[in-house]
Amino acid sequence: MLFDTGYAPRFRSATAHWPYRLYALMTPMFLEAHEPAVERLKALGYTHDQIKTIIISHFHGDHIAGLQDFPQAKVICSASAWAQASAVKGWAAVSKGVLPDLIPADLEQRVYCIADSDLGQLSKADSAYDLFGDGTMLLYALPGHGRGQLGAVLQTPNGPVFLAADAAWQLETWRAGILPRSIVRLFFDDWAAYKRTFGELRDFAQAHQDCRIVFTHSPELVELYFRS
Repeated sequence: MLFDTGYAPRFRSATAHWPYRLYALMTPMFLEAHEPAVERLKALGYTHDQIKTIIISHFHGDHIAGLQDFPQAKVICSASAWAQASAVKGWAAVSKGVLPDLIPADLEQRVYCIADSDLGQLSKADSAYDLFGDGTMLLYALPGHGRGQLGAVLQTPNGPVFLAADAAWQLETWRAGILPRSIVRLFFDDWAAYKRTFGELRDFAQAHQDCRIVFTHSPELVELYFRS
């Protein structure tokens, strides 16, 4: 399984023309040849067809650009995330952080949508969506940043880890309760919902101090957990 697929070279072709070029100008991609998910898997001794399931936290381009490298995988996401991503085009898509050319043409046949109301609520830890029915992967709604964003709590040999996607961007500012600059509100799906998620996740962390919180873009966590 994968949780999101990150950037891939096709992001460049997906943003080569207007209006999608604006996306790349606002959020430029810096990607080396060994960094796409499919290449990282090779380095770890796995082939792309061994990935049978991909959980998509939300459909922003930096989270789904590698989807087409895994044509055999079932894709799991929230219903509202898929409803938006499969419908928006042009400027409307850019304003929501969606790049239609990154979405596989057959994804509608491979996607499994979870109703947003079935996802766990951070304020009710026992409400989690138990993906496998054994407590090893629990899904929670993380609304605000991207439409229908979800996160996953994994049970690992070293304790639980919360893959919290873009519920915050930097670990230290989140710990300090510092919200992103107001200018980024222009690119969020729902600023009020984001603030609630931001605060509820801090409460969750306080109540579950054994659970490591991992944000996609946090440089501190990249250094701490993944550099080796």
